[in-house]
Amino acid sequence: MIWDIDTRALVRHLRTVGALRGIVATDGTPAEQLVAEACAIPTMAGQELASRVTSRKKYDWTRGSIDLASPVGVSAEASHASDADRSVRVPHHAHKSRRSHDEKRHRVVAYDFGIKQNILRLLVDHHCEVTVVPAQTSAEDVLALKPDGVFLSNGPGDPEPIDYAVANIRNLVGKVPIFGICLGHQLCGLALGGRTFKLKFGHHGSNHPVKNLLTDKIEITSQNHGFCVDPDSLPSSDVEITHVNLNDHTNEGMRHRSLPLFSVQYHPEASPGPHDARYLFGQFTAMMEQAHR
Repeated sequence: MIWDIDTRALVRHLRTVGALRGIVATDGTPAEQLVAEACAIPTMAGQELASRVTSRKKYDWTRGSIDLASPVGVSAEASHASDADRSVRVPHHAHKSRRSHDEKRHRVVAYDFGIKQNILRLLVDHHCEVTVVPAQTSAEDVLALKPDGVFLSNGPGDPEPIDYAVANIRNLVGKVPIFGICLGHQLCGLALGGRTFKLKFGHHGSNHPVKNLLTDKIEITSQNHGFCVDPDSLPSSDVEITHVNLNDHTNEGMRHRSLPLFSVQYHPEASPGPHDARYLFGQFTAMMEQAHR
């Protein structure tokens, strides 16, 4: 809680100048010192953070979504090998994979640039056998795993310094179906010849309206990003814009016109929602099935 300041004036100031670095302190530190500390905080532009948050080794993910209607117990079983101390306690028998032995299973390699677990759960729900690899894994090593598709995850920081990922995506395009979310979307834009830029405020939280230009339907989405793909920088002969933000008309999605690649800026996996864009996971599996025909 903040009091004794003009919050409306603060909001108007931020609307004018954009998001700022700041510090909130309650220990009596002099204001001049706090200002100096805030100014010393690095700006997000130019920050390559994916390599800091990624898994340090490859692992398989097998858990589907949590079914809250199931009997609840507690299991200490890890979600995967105890990589990066990510194991969590979950309801016993509460995970559902929605798969049967006679359903087709798609082998997906997921790049971890800071991946959210619910993305992995939804891939499993959509009949995928998922292997997660570190952010700097080469395209050659990924192809050696013989994937049916490659997923490019969300993650923190500025996409432009992640040049190793852009190079790997370029080496994968056309060889295997690709689906990207958030940072993965921005990296796709760079790999396809586009540019990214820092938003004045960023998009955060739920209830962001996005128009699907392919269906003319509006999707209510969850978002959390500070950078965006410049749609005018993309080669229109190769790339089609598929989604647009109705608040500021920035790019929210694209697909390659002839190769199996698509991506979105927002979070279709958002839990507990909105769930308007969950269909994109089915679109990915359909793309993998089409690639094998």
